[in-house]
Formats: sequence, structure tokens, C-alpha cells
Amino acid sequence: MSVMVGLTQNQIQELYKFTRIHFVEHYDLQTELVDHLANGIEEQWKRHPKLSFNEACCLEFKKFGVAGFQDVIDKKGQAIRKKYRHILWGFYKEFFRWPKIGLIFGLVLFITTLLLFIPLVFRYNAVIAIFFLIVLTVFYSAFKSRRDNELEAKKYGKKWMLKDVIYSYGNLIHMINLLPLTLNMGYIRDRVPMDNFWVLMAFALGIVLTLILSYVTIFVIPSKADELLGKTYPEYKLL
Repeated sequence: MSVMVGLTQNQIQELYKFTRIHFVEHYDLQTELVDHLANGIEEQWKRHPKLSFNEACCLEFKKFGVAGFQDVIDKKGQAIRKKYRHILWGFYKEFFRWPKIGLIFGLVLFITTLLLFIPLVFRYNAVIAIFFLIVLTVFYSAFKSRRDNELEAKKYGKKWMLKDVIYSYGNLIHMINLLPLTLNMGYIRDRVPMDNFWVLMAFALGIVLTLILSYVTIFVIPSKADELLGKTYPEYKLL
């Protein structure tokens, strides 16, 4: 955040309050907007010294158009979600290096063997049940994680956009929920040969990949949250 010469600390706090009133709930985005508004107000004062603080603030706010800060919020959200996907991929691909990839191969063979021991008539339902179990686990974990994050935000009085994305698991819930729902469609169910070894191995691979994605999202990234937030927001380290 740049130095806001000309504005008092009370006026800066008023700008923070102004952003909150206009539905900007995340402190990191509030700070960016306060910086932008403060610089704009100072420019207004250079051209029109008689303007009051509130008048200059309103003039700057009008520059954002009829949608107010909403366009900025949406663009920031898109950028943060893109950053999160980059973080997720970075940790996810670590599992595909030796020796972890050997463990993945072993798990795929193990699950394939388990499916072979299940009677043919129950195999497809067993696969769907496994995916549903993963979905339920992620749902429960996401609910608990969001609640804990909200309690922490209330305690410190600040919300961070990246932190909210980390503890809501990005779009993982919506993505993995599609797997069992899609597999349960009659059109697909009737056309999958569950007596084929390679089909079973493909399902086993899908299960393992989903488990790894869930593990990275639920455990790995949240455990690195403070480090990731500190790199993204220098002011976060000061809390």
C-alpha cells in the first residue's frame, strides 16, 4: 500500500468504512480500493482545493460506474481463484514424482483387485458409493473449515479473499460432486462393461486421483495457508 500523503489516519479509516458499506468484505481488496480512492482524492484536492473529503470521495466513487465496486470485486475474485488453481496444481503434481508415483500405482492395483472381488452385479454401485463417500467427506470437511475460518475472521476483524478460497476448497465440492451424479445416469450405467479389467483399473485410477486432489485441498494447502497468505499479503504477517 502506498503512502497516502494529505489524508489523516481518521480519513483513511473512513475510506475503509466506505468500502465496507459498499459491500467490499475482504480486507485485501479494501486496502487496494482505499489506496486507489486516497490517491484520487489527493488529485481532486490538487485541482479543486475547496472540495471537502466527502465530496472528493463521492466524485472518485462515481468513476466506478453504476455497479460501484462490484466489477472490481468480480475481477479480483477471478484473479484469486486463478492463483488458487495454480497453487493447487503445484502441490498436486508433487504426487506424480518418485517415490509417490509408485504408491499411486500400488493403490490403483489394490483398488482394482478389490473391485474384482466384488460380485459383478454390485461393482458399478460400489464405484459410485466410493465416490459418494469422498463427496460426503469433502462436504463435511468444507463445512467445518468454513465455520472455523469465519470464527477466526470475526476474532481478528479481517477477511482475506485467498484465505476464504483456501478454506472453502475452491470449486472442489462442485467438481467432485459431478462424478457420482454423472456415473449414476442410466445412459452411462448401461454401457460400462464392469467385467473388463481395464475399465476397473480406469475407475480405480479415477478414485485415486480424486483422493489425492481431496487430500491436497483439505490437508496440504490449509496447512500452508499462513505461508501462502504471507507471500500474497505482506500486511498479513503483521497480524
